[in-house]
Amino acid sequence: MYALTIDQRGSRLSDDGVPGLLDLLAGAETVRAFERTVGDEVQGLVSVPDVAVEVVTQVARTGHWWIGVGVGDVDSPTPPSVRAARGPALFAARIAVERAARCTAGVALEAGEGRDAQDALDAETVLQVLGRLVVDRSPDGQEAVDEVRRHATQRAAAEQLGISPQAMSARLQVARRDDEDRLRDLAVRLLARADAATS
Repeated sequence: MYALTIDQRGSRLSDDGVPGLLDLLAGAETVRAFERTVGDEVQGLVSVPDVAVEVVTQVARTGHWWIGVGVGDVDSPTPPSVRAARGPALFAARIAVERAARCTAGVALEAGEGRDAQDALDAETVLQVLGRLVVDRSPDGQEAVDEVRRHATQRAAAEQLGISPQAMSARLQVARRDDEDRLRDLAVRLLARADAATS
């Protein structure tokens, strides 16, 4: 299981971003939906590594949140609200979000009891590189990446943006779209490995 604890950066100096974040995460496939837990903090439970990677990527690209991912078990039965959930994954997510606030990528991952620390470190490293890539991307680059994901072809995405296919190709190259795709795939595999219980 993946517990994600997400904390707003500089919350004392900015407006409450939690409602907007909850809107962003509303469509995510969760075990327990993301919700405000305390103050400007949001937490949710995810069982699928692809979803965990998607959530981290979407939240990281805003540049406004510290993201902690805890990998491990959740006590059973899982209560209806994540706020009442307990277990090693949630404890690990708390440690991770505190570490995230001290690293430049703003993302950290922690192995809960019964999970391998080296596997967790490998997954964390890739998530941090992925997080830096998407947060450093220009608005034009992100727009190009988003349009390509929404359309069947790069040409259709270019038409939607009113630019030539050559200009679209150049934007995607500068945005490092291919690098993001490879990092996402690697992150999914490493997260799955990190969640494999040790004997």
